[in-house]
Amino acid sequence: MDEELTIDVSTLTPRTIAVINALERAWGVGDVDALDDVLAPSFVRRGRRSRQSKDDLKSSVLDMRRAFPDLEMRVTRAVEGKSDLALYWTSSGTLHDEYLGLPPTGRQYSVSGATFSHFDGDKIVEENVIYDRRGKYSSLGVPLSSGNAAEDVDADSAVGTDVLRSMHRKMVTGVTVVAVESNGEPRGLAVNAFSSVSLEPPLILVCVQKSSSTYSHLIAARHFSVSVLAADQLNVAKVFATKQDRKFDQVAWHHGEHGAPLIDGAAVAMELELQDTLHASTHTIFIGRVRRVTTTDAAPLVYTNGAFFDGAQLVEASESSA
Repeated sequence: MDEELTIDVSTLTPRTIAVINALERAWGVGDVDALDDVLAPSFVRRGRRSRQSKDDLKSSVLDMRRAFPDLEMRVTRAVEGKSDLALYWTSSGTLHDEYLGLPPTGRQYSVSGATFSHFDGDKIVEENVIYDRRGKYSSLGVPLSSGNAAEDVDADSAVGTDVLRSMHRKMVTGVTVVAVESNGEPRGLAVNAFSSVSLEPPLILVCVQKSSSTYSHLIAARHFSVSVLAADQLNVAKVFATKQDRKFDQVAWHHGEHGAPLIDGAAVAMELELQDTLHASTHTIFIGRVRRVTTTDAAPLVYTNGAFFDGAQLVEASESSA
């Protein structure tokens, strides 16, 4: 992710400050009753494969503090909405008691993640949590290999970075702008790591680097968009490939039906609902369910070997005579 940030509480609402204090007290010192001040009786917490009530959450906090008595949690970033809140956090501790079937190894645990909360008044009624599961379990010593020694070779020891970069440059991809509306402001970036996942249900994925300035807004959003740029939109691609602010001031765009920004004149414009995220080292894979698609007759912009091409000028391949 971006570098850790020290939160300036003077910029936050009292409601958010209360939540941060309650979370840090519960996870940091085991005062789980502090959660009663910010969680509604009907509170539900959802993970990728789990669902917890308020009492379930309290029990899991105490169980974790039993195994990690020096457990620390620190909120590093807050993104506030009218009735929603995204908190980014880190936690660490030392395994001194059995946990998840592991013996007390004395290994250091460290993980980062985010929670996305929805309020009814001043109380959280629903919360979704994501975190780097692979980093969590590997730091505890849980083997995560595939069981195939040939497949588990460290990529750094097998091939160099330059070789990998050269390999990726040979791939032919489209060029997309992934965008989201955040606190009334459109934000986006150029992405060529885009792929269809399935037709039923209609799912796509995009990969976004965690250091991107759009990342924290995208991961906190419910809806986002993907605009597949047309062959005559090289200038748009160059704008969104930079880290400059207010990129949308330089291009023509409009809001989609679900609120996400869409690029005018794109070959394809998709509106998506965020379904899941998968953390993969420096990037996060965002899986979106397609809610609306608009297509045009425009040829797509194509990228390969470090250059952009007109997708309408592709030459049909022929079979080798050999």
